[in-house]
Amino acid sequence: MLLKLESHFVAFIDLLGFSEMVRADCESSHEPKYLDLLYTAHLRAAALFSKDLDSGLTQFSDSIVLSRPFDLPSLSNFISTIAIWQRSLLLDGLLCRGGVTFGKHFVKDRFLFSKGLIDAYRLESTQAKYPRIVVSENLLQLAQPTVDIGALNLIREEDGISFIDYLEIDNQDEKDKFNTSIQGVIAASRSSDSSVQEKMRWLAWYADHKLGTNLSGPRFSVL
Repeated sequence: MLLKLESHFVAFIDLLGFSEMVRADCESSHEPKYLDLLYTAHLRAAALFSKDLDSGLTQFSDSIVLSRPFDLPSLSNFISTIAIWQRSLLLDGLLCRGGVTFGKHFVKDRFLFSKGLIDAYRLESTQAKYPRIVVSENLLQLAQPTVDIGALNLIREEDGISFIDYLEIDNQDEKDKFNTSIQGVIAASRSSDSSVQEKMRWLAWYADHKLGTNLSGPRFSVL
């Protein structure tokens, strides 16, 4: 059997706080709190991406790998579907970060071999930092002029990094719903370490920009 490596869009996504959720459920004497939540998130991702018969999904531990054969006209749908899933996670109080790029990729019978995955993982681990899924500049440059980059569901931050704009929401009722969810996520993280607090500050700034909220508050105060 001749196996082929072919170019794909590849997304590597990490669920934030996964180890703490596993520890909480495994060390608790009560019924698991997060197991059903995380399994439902997995099923939702599978359902979303199964609509595109060419898409692939692999999940292990706190990591999810999404892929689709490289086809520039389908890039917009690939990105938008990821944004839909991010929003569903957020409504469940879950955050993620990750990277999207392209590269040679092979997956079959639970075997995964992928340069695209390595590059997407590198984006997640070195550039994402916050609850955002970064899209590689190489992919965006290659997509032009076939794809109208401005029409993609992306936003560019002051650090020059482009990421999936998952809070691009027009309906005010929906905005209010996400505002409530984000407030809950931030409130639940107040006792966490400085790294988590940094992510929460970023989320508050992003929400303020997209939803018109005032979650970040003043940056400086009188002693």
